[in-house]
Amino acid sequence: MNGIIATALFAALVPLAASAQTQTSPSLQVAWDNDYLVFKGDGTDRYYTNGVRVEYFFRREKRNFLQCVLLQVADDDNRYGWGLAQHMFTPSRIDIAEVQPDDRPYAGALFAIHSLRSLDWAKRMTVNTEMNIGVMGPLSMADQAQTWVHGAIGYTIPEGWGNQVPNDIILNYNLEVEREVVNVPGKLIVSGIMDAFVGTLYDAMGAGFSLRMGRVRSAYDAPSEASNGGRKYQLYLLMQPTARVIYYNALLQGGIIHHITASEEGYTLGKDQLERISAFTEVGVVYERPKLSIKLAQKMRTAPFRGGNALEYGSVTVAFNL
Repeated sequence: MNGIIATALFAALVPLAASAQTQTSPSLQVAWDNDYLVFKGDGTDRYYTNGVRVEYFFRREKRNFLQCVLLQVADDDNRYGWGLAQHMFTPSRIDIAEVQPDDRPYAGALFAIHSLRSLDWAKRMTVNTEMNIGVMGPLSMADQAQTWVHGAIGYTIPEGWGNQVPNDIILNYNLEVEREVVNVPGKLIVSGIMDAFVGTLYDAMGAGFSLRMGRVRSAYDAPSEASNGGRKYQLYLLMQPTARVIYYNALLQGGIIHHITASEEGYTLGKDQLERISAFTEVGVVYERPKLSIKLAQKMRTAPFRGGNALEYGSVTVAFNL
């Protein structure tokens, strides 16, 4: 989407946690996804149209009750995070006020994030866990955000937010396990990935791999090797394909309260319209220094619902130590 470009320009900042070097200082990571940021230059306001995610990461010696819910696999390197995210979705046409049958619904989500990235250097494994707590529907303010920005930049005003997926709660727990399987020092790293999502927002599980090629250092190198053989920066290509089985997507089907009350508010898709198997791909370039990381990526996925289209969007990423 063209919208949100003005407000999210500085929010072009997203997590590069998987490749960040071990630092004791806290860091700030902010992410911006937008379907206007495609290399081919043919961005559209369709499906996943904008996402902003801002997170603060830190380390601590003692774990409180809430942090004990997050998985710590070793004492080598554990980084906690607090953050906030907003996602918005629109159908193929945003200039139509009426419901567009068999197209995706308007939907917005606004939620807090509490996360832990835990590394096991001996097993060359990273476990990322996070809890999402928030709201979806009009309470997410996705309508106001997109409408205001589109008006400010003179772009098409979205007409159909009155039909969006109704208000509901978000309580989700997400897990990602990544294990390094190939390491050609300074040149190539391949890792296997498994992920799972459970909660009121999104239920799914999948597997894939990550390939980093170029001037690259493993996250599991000992601190004394952190300079990558004297190199103070990394510059590499990234590719990460994933296949995922999807059981439930509240931003298409409506949330738990919507189903319990059998509400007819808003427009949602039925469970039989959901594509149960989806493929996701990320391709990008990453530049890293000890205190700064920048990533430019293109993300693609197959159609999220039957009769829909595949989608593609860009992601701009910056992470820096405070």
